[in-house]
Amino acid sequence: MNVIEKIPTSIIGLLSQIFPDRYTQAEIDALFLFSGAPEPIPDGSKATKVQAWLRQINLMSNEPLKILGSILDDFLEKQSPGNTFWLNSTDDHVAKLAAEKDRIRETLTREGLTYVRGGNIVKGGAVSTISLDESVKKYGLKSVDIEIQRALSQIEQDPHAAAQYAGNVLEAVLKAYLDHKRKAYNTTDTLAELWKSAADVIGLRPADWDNKDLKRIASGLYSIVDGIAHLRNAKSSAHGRSEEQFQNITIKPRHARLAIHSAHTVCAYVLELFE
Repeated sequence: MNVIEKIPTSIIGLLSQIFPDRYTQAEIDALFLFSGAPEPIPDGSKATKVQAWLRQINLMSNEPLKILGSILDDFLEKQSPGNTFWLNSTDDHVAKLAAEKDRIRETLTREGLTYVRGGNIVKGGAVSTISLDESVKKYGLKSVDIEIQRALSQIEQDPHAAAQYAGNVLEAVLKAYLDHKRKAYNTTDTLAELWKSAADVIGLRPADWDNKDLKRIASGLYSIVDGIAHLRNAKSSAHGRSEEQFQNITIKPRHARLAIHSAHTVCAYVLELFE
């Protein structure tokens, strides 16, 4: 049975301090309900409501971090929100807002969590995910961004699907790289074939490197791609199997996170070579 990851107490306390200055009572209600926070709506001041509702999410929801991600998405991503608290911003106000966003991200980091653009909370440092997200945003790779969000959003709910989407992320990045380098490929090419084409252009074949340690790393990248490809095939071929056969390929959230972070590491490296 999977352990439900709760919203950390430190985040609950911090948001109960920040949100009352940024949202009205009605806006807090709308934001939390839209994000999937369970009812009833708590009574009290804005600070009391935010604190009580976040605790209620921990008690009543099967996916507290998913709800938290949606709530934070509204606050961390908006550049020019349309409510009275955000209008007519002075330089001091803008600086204070930026500091509040930094405090939220830093507190998440201390709790072993990371916010990723699109409303996802990822366990662990997830440096590869952050690096990949920055590159995707920089180069406007919409198809890659879609697959990233799909994978991250399914980790707890459907880890099989999340692992499959990790393969989709890798495939989308390899195609984007080959397009950028004007290297032809077939639309029917498998993940392994796309990787071989990209690795040839990059010079990532183990035989191309003299350093033994770098050769091992290059071989490891091939193993990551091969493993993710097999995970994706296992998900696709799971239909029609017996319960015993299905259990043999069951993927847990921790396995999905491993697949996603591994894929993101390869993808982040490939996109560094866009320049």
